[in-house]
Amino acid sequence: MRQLRILALIVWLSLVTLPSLSYAATDDAMCVASVSGIINPAVADYLQRSVLQAEQQACQGLVIKLNTPGGLTTSTWQIGETVLNAKVPVIVYVTPQGANAGSAGVFITYAAHIAAMSPNTNIGAAHPVGGSGSDMDNDLRDKITNDAVARITTWAKSHDRDAEWAEQAVRQSVSIGSNEALELGVINLIAQDDADLLRQLNGREITLANGNQVTLQTQASAFQPIEMTWLERLLHFLGDPTIATMLISLGSLGIYFEAANPGLGVGGFLGVIAICLGLYGLSVLPLNTVGVVLLILAFVLFAVDIFATAHGALTVGGLASFVIGALLLVDPAEAPGIIVSRALITGLGLGLAAVIGLSIWIIRRSKRVGRGASGDRLIGTIAKVRSSVAPEGTVFVEGALWQARSDDVLTVGDQAEIVGLDGLTLIVRRVAHSGR
Repeated sequence: MRQLRILALIVWLSLVTLPSLSYAATDDAMCVASVSGIINPAVADYLQRSVLQAEQQACQGLVIKLNTPGGLTTSTWQIGETVLNAKVPVIVYVTPQGANAGSAGVFITYAAHIAAMSPNTNIGAAHPVGGSGSDMDNDLRDKITNDAVARITTWAKSHDRDAEWAEQAVRQSVSIGSNEALELGVINLIAQDDADLLRQLNGREITLANGNQVTLQTQASAFQPIEMTWLERLLHFLGDPTIATMLISLGSLGIYFEAANPGLGVGGFLGVIAICLGLYGLSVLPLNTVGVVLLILAFVLFAVDIFATAHGALTVGGLASFVIGALLLVDPAEAPGIIVSRALITGLGLGLAAVIGLSIWIIRRSKRVGRGASGDRLIGTIAKVRSSVAPEGTVFVEGALWQARSDDVLTVGDQAEIVGLDGLTLIVRRVAHSGR
C-alpha cells in the first residue's frame, strides 16, 4: 500500500510540474500553442494553461495556431475570456494552408489581439448551436444568436476589426477566404509561414486589457512550443464524435461476444472501459436527442437478439437503428464539420453485423451440440469451468457450453470431472490439483 501511495505521488507531481518545467522560454521568445480539431473542454483547458505559462515565462506573446471546424459554445466563451484578459499579446494564426477557422474558430480569432491567416485558408460559419444539438424554438434561437452577436461585435470593436462581417458570420453563417478577410479587416495580416509571421509582427503596438501597451520585437524571435499534456491529448481525442461512436460500438461488441461466449471476462471488461470512454466523449458534444435514442435502441435490440428464440430480425432492426442514429448524432447543419465519419458508420455497421452474427451462430451451435450429444459418454471426461459453479454455472466440454451443478465451489478456469447427468445439466466435481 505504501509503495502505491509513493507511486501515485510521483505520478501526480509529474502531471503538475511537467507543463511548467518542460518549456523554459528564451529571451524574446514567442510562445506557441497548436489547436487542430474540435473545440472542447480539453482544448479550453490547454489554451488557458498556455496563456498562463506564456505570462509566467515572460514570453513576448502567445501565438495560437488554429485549425478547427467549430466546437462547443461553453468552451469557446471560456477561451475568449482567457484571451481577452491575457497579460501578454495573443495572436491567432489560422494555419496551415487549407485550414479553417469555422464556427467557434471565428470567435477565438476575434478575441485575439492580432488575427493572422495563411494563404488559402478560410474563416466563417459562426451560427450558434443549441446545447442538445436539436432544433431550437425561435425565441431561444434568437436569444442565443443575439448573445453571440453581442459578444463578437464587442470583441471586434475592442481590437479595431470588422464588426459588420462578424455579425453576418453569426446570423447568416457566411464564410470567406484569407484574401477577402484581409480586405474587409477581419484579420490583420496574411503570413506565408512562421518566419513571415514573426517579421510582420515586429514593431506592432498592442494594448492589453489591463491598459499596458506592448510593442512586439519579433525580428530575431523564435517560437517556443507549449504542448498538450498526455491527459489533454487523451481528452481532446475522446471529444471527437467519430472516436466516441467507435469506442461505444467496439465496447458493445466486446460485451456481446462475452455474453455469447462467457469465459475469462476480458472482452466484457475491455468493453465496459471502451463504453465509458466513449460516453465521456459524447458528454462534451452537442448531441441530437433522436440520434442518441436510436443508438441506445440499436444496442438494446442487438442484446435481445442474442438470447431470442428467432434470431436475425432484431439484429436487422438494430443495424438500421444504429446507422440512422449515428448519422443524426451531431447535426452537421447546426454544427458544421462536427459529424461522425460516414466511412466509420459503414464499417461499424458491417462489423456489428458480422460479430453479432458470429455470436448468434456460436450460441445456436452450442445448443445444437448440447442437445445432440450423448450425455452418458461425457461421464468421466474433464470440462473447463467458464462461469463459477456455486452450486450452478457453466462448463465447456467438447466444443459446447453446458449447464453444470456441483457440491464443490468451482471458479472460472478450474477443471471439473463430469460424474453424472441430470437432464441437460452435468453433475461435476473438482479435479484434484486442477490448474487455472
